[in-house]
Amino acid sequence: MSLPTLLESVQKLQMALQAKAKAEPGYRFYSLWDKVYRRDVLWDAYRHCRTTPPCINS
Repeated sequence: MSLPTLLESVQKLQMALQAKAKAEPGYRFYSLWDKVYRRDVLWDAYRHCRTTPPCINS
């Protein structure tokens, strides 16, 4: 079973956040809620969860 690829918009968001974090290590991401709660991000997370087997931590 292969994992689904990220949506292009979600991948762009991840790359932008990673670049910001690397450029400014002390930066605090206080307003991420509006970015995480986007429909495309939630849909991609749902797709990922539905295709990966559950992980049981002991």
